[in-house]
Amino acid sequence: MDDTRDPHDGTPADGTPADGSPVAGTSHDAASDDAVARVRAADPAAGAVPDAARLRARLADATGVPLGAVAPAVEPVADELAAARARRRPAARWLQVAAVAAGVALVGGGGYAVGASGTQDPAAPPIALQGAGGGAGAVPEMAAADSRSMVAPGWFGGRTVFSGSGLDGPAGSGRAWAFDATSAATAGTAARVAEVLGVPGEPRQEWGQWVVGTNDGLSATVQVGVDGQASMWFYDRAWDPSVCTSGEGAADRGTIEPGVAVEPLPAPDGPVAPGEPAPADPSVCDPSSTPTGDAAVAKARDLMGRLGVDAAGYELTVSDDTGVPGLVSVTGAQVVDGTQTGVGWSVQLAGTGVQSVSGPLATLVELGTYDHVSADEAVERLNDPRFGASYGGMMPLARAAADDTVTTEQQPVDEPTVPPVPAPGDPVAWPVQDVTITGARLGVTLLTTPTGATLLVPAWELTAADGGTWSVIAVVEDQLDLGPA
Repeated sequence: MDDTRDPHDGTPADGTPADGSPVAGTSHDAASDDAVARVRAADPAAGAVPDAARLRARLADATGVPLGAVAPAVEPVADELAAARARRRPAARWLQVAAVAAGVALVGGGGYAVGASGTQDPAAPPIALQGAGGGAGAVPEMAAADSRSMVAPGWFGGRTVFSGSGLDGPAGSGRAWAFDATSAATAGTAARVAEVLGVPGEPRQEWGQWVVGTNDGLSATVQVGVDGQASMWFYDRAWDPSVCTSGEGAADRGTIEPGVAVEPLPAPDGPVAPGEPAPADPSVCDPSSTPTGDAAVAKARDLMGRLGVDAAGYELTVSDDTGVPGLVSVTGAQVVDGTQTGVGWSVQLAGTGVQSVSGPLATLVELGTYDHVSADEAVERLNDPRFGASYGGMMPLARAAADDTVTTEQQPVDEPTVPPVPAPGDPVAWPVQDVTITGARLGVTLLTTPTGATLLVPAWELTAADGGTWSVIAVVEDQLDLGPA
């Protein structure tokens, strides 16, 4: 039987599924084959190829991780499906790693954690403000689980009135910090980081960053951003377990979703898909050789130290549930004054090597103390549009999902009708939500100024009676520059 398969969905050319079972509602007669052929011929996307350049640009814009040029085209090979894999697999895995790097400090739990103070007591979660910014080392909008920043104070940008009094949290003063990237966002730093990670080449400037190595997702690359945190990123596909392929059907293991059962990885002497680098070491393809638990933490801590980062200021969490067999993830959430800042490091280990690393190289310098308002005054600030209240509670759908009340089954609905017409003299609808604040927590928040500088300043996280949380900067008005940017 001809086993030629469709390059888009992997089904045999005769229209049957890959397992050989008949397509539901069809038979294998000539008429149905002709019908399938006509449908395929009319498919407007039959010869479509993903626009990798646009995908990279959109991802770079959304995540803050600058990405390089599109990899050179792969030479045509006999098998069209193999050619398609060769074109897309390295880039797909590379972009996946870049996206993870952008959210490095966002991993909220799971696995084995070691506190920044050397204890097992976890730090308080980060406090995220609307428009806080952060760069490649942090995405504050995601730093607080299930958070949502608002265009204006209120639910979905609506009108909200906040109330609350007698809260535990007097006015006082708190420390503030700034990231100093002056000596870190340089060609010399990029060269030193590349040497530590074994990436050959000289630093060059691309898209506002220092780059060492090829920037195509196929070979080892180091990038150091010229930004407020001197955010660095490294990836070496040769240390990615997804390069361990063995024959037809094994080439897509690098994009396995978490929780999906997979077969054991094959030995490294199996064939490698076209366009793939060879494994850097046999240990890449042996999941049991990757360190876990304390050993993984120790390796990540040592690497951070060699990169010039004091790991003592980070709360390290390790997880081997990455969705890729043999790949172990260690994340380091920065902690100051008992609160995570939303900035962090990510180290991905595979075998005896390192697959990817990302995080800020800028040093943290103290700015002294700033006076802050009380918790009661912070509630009043939530009513002031100048302070752009940020919502950090669970979304209604997420809360319902947690209660197992959301279902994908289609529910009966009433026949749609047009909205009723208001009667003359009816009051004009202007819905206002009342939120009662019942608790408060003082911490620090990540803030990016209009100049690009990154600060950590005092902020209040306020808890509502319904369990939602709202956050607002705590620095007193006299010590804020409220002038236009």
